[in-house]
Amino acid sequence: MIAGVVLLLGGMAGTSAASSANSSGSQNSVSGAVALKSVKIAAAPAGCGGGNFCFWPNANYSPSGNPGELSGRNADWSVFGRGDCPNDNWDNCASSDYNNGNSCEAIVWTGKSYSGSAGMVLRGSGGNFNSTFNNAVSSNSWGTASGGTSSACGGPVP
Repeated sequence: MIAGVVLLLGGMAGTSAASSANSSGSQNSVSGAVALKSVKIAAAPAGCGGGNFCFWPNANYSPSGNPGELSGRNADWSVFGRGDCPNDNWDNCASSDYNNGNSCEAIVWTGKSYSGSAGMVLRGSGGNFNSTFNNAVSSNSWGTASGGTSSACGGPVP
């Protein structure tokens, strides 16, 4: 694992289009890293489609069945609308997450364009965000478990 990357497993910690019933010196610097214990969940929470990184505006996957879903990398979560978020979009609004991706680890960033603190969410894991990431995620990307990239997991990585 890359030093400095937060593993967001066991709190609830991909991407092209967000969906919601109510309509997330180097540019890739990492700060504020704290390792958390891993929590493997047997099945994805309701509403989290296969291949997606899913996130909810409240802790514990709430409201149930109504997550944002991303399948590719996204530099600016403010383009994805969410009516019950403070600015009517996903930027700085996610409190829980689940990685239901096919082959990559999800990476969340507290800044737009993959900047700020970065946290990795392993496939098949999720939970509530810690204080660094709760209501603070602004972009996402994908990486390998070793902290690198592959043809499927194109990064950027911290």
